Amino acid sequence: MGEWSGLTVVITGAGGGIGSAMCRLSAADGAHVVALDRDVDGLSRLGDTVRRSMVLDITDADQVGAAFDSIGRVDVLINNAGVTAIGGFADIGAESFDRVMAVNLAGAVNCTRAALPALLDSKGRIGVMSSVAGFAPLVNRTAYSASKHALHGAFESLRAELAGTGVSVTMVCPSFTATGIETRAVERAGGEAGSWSTTGEILTPERVALATLEGVRKRRRLVLPSRTARLAWAVNRVSPALYDWSMRRSVR
Repeated sequence: MGEWSGLTVVITGAGGGIGSAMCRLSAADGAHVVALDRDVDGLSRLGDTVRRSMVLDITDADQVGAAFDSIGRVDVLINNAGVTAIGGFADIGAESFDRVMAVNLAGAVNCTRAALPALLDSKGRIGVMSSVAGFAPLVNRTAYSASKHALHGAFESLRAELAGTGVSVTMVCPSFTATGIETRAVERAGGEAGSWSTTGEILTPERVALATLEGVRKRRRLVLPSRTARLAWAVNRVSPALYDWSMRRSVR
């Protein structure tokens, strides 16, 4: 890419998967990377790749505010942290549903609110890791889909508010990606790892990370990193009923 040199790039959910890949790619391009995550082990695996690692619960607004006060300058904020809950709507309890909303939505809002003064100063960039589930339904992921739809409502509205300030907002909507998020969700629920379903090709974290960073760098409104994601976007816009049928038929 060649345009991140000297920029302060803050990435949440940096301890693994897409977040870890973005940290390494950004650092290799000369960025000053600040890695945020609750996962101490995951952050430690980044080693000296990043400028700074911070153990942080993004659902705690006070913690987040203090963290960004200490960071200071922010040129790029990528809200990547996320969790999921797997199962039918009737099977997902209130605690699990609330946790997904707290991490995926409130966590991103907390970080953006705390970083916004610095982003306004730098005319920076905001990246938001959504999903195909952010613009289309997803069977047995009601909480996850709700959180991702809410991200679009919040951050596309924020984009409109920020018009003329120089701050951009990029929504990233990958299809299924091999991050281990489903495994962790099943294990938290006491189920068997691997008991979830997917559809379409499975993306690598590195592929999504590269597409995300390129989209944020170019200040794109929307990034669809795969053929599956682009097809889902098109079909759902043209015929939501056809999309519903196709999803139910193809989920395995």
